[in-house]
Amino acid sequence: MRKSRKLAILMLPILAAYVFQATQYARAPVKYNLYVVYAKNADIALKPGTDKSPNGQTLLQNATTQQGLYNLSLGQWGPGYRVNYTDAFNVTNNEAFAIRMIAFNFSSDSTGKAYLNIYVLNDTDDDGYGDTEVLVWDGSSSVLTSTNYIYFKATATYGTSGGTSRIKVMVKIPETGVNLDTYTGTIYMWFTST
Repeated sequence: MRKSRKLAILMLPILAAYVFQATQYARAPVKYNLYVVYAKNADIALKPGTDKSPNGQTLLQNATTQQGLYNLSLGQWGPGYRVNYTDAFNVTNNEAFAIRMIAFNFSSDSTGKAYLNIYVLNDTDDDGYGDTEVLVWDGSSSVLTSTNYIYFKATATYGTSGGTSRIKVMVKIPETGVNLDTYTGTIYMWFTST
């Protein structure tokens, strides 16, 4: 009995140091809040996807402080995290003509964009739903152009939805060299008629 008490007393400082060290690194201060801008003079709808942020709300929400903007909140993540939102939000064409997404970029003051990969599902069979994944943002640039675009089918009649594509967002934060901060910015999507 005495030997086990001595062993327990010797183990207490080691256990306390271990607990302190474990709690010292258990924080996730990297936070993403991005604005999403779309065409104000077109009938293009942005709708929340099925993915939820860590607070239980949809990732895409109306930004009540600025007109015409949506807030995309990707949560708080720490170094070494990889998070994949397969249905972050949806883009739907409500126009009576087909449209193409020809550009996808960030504002110059956006931060943390190097840690993001963004995919859009392209409608390759003209059924109105995106079916082929296209990497539109690789962390530094977009591959979309007027000849390499995302297609959205026209709506059959006004008041109904046309082509819809899901937007997928992958957050990849490296384990080292990360500035632990809140990342913010604005995403721009550019559309044209076919």
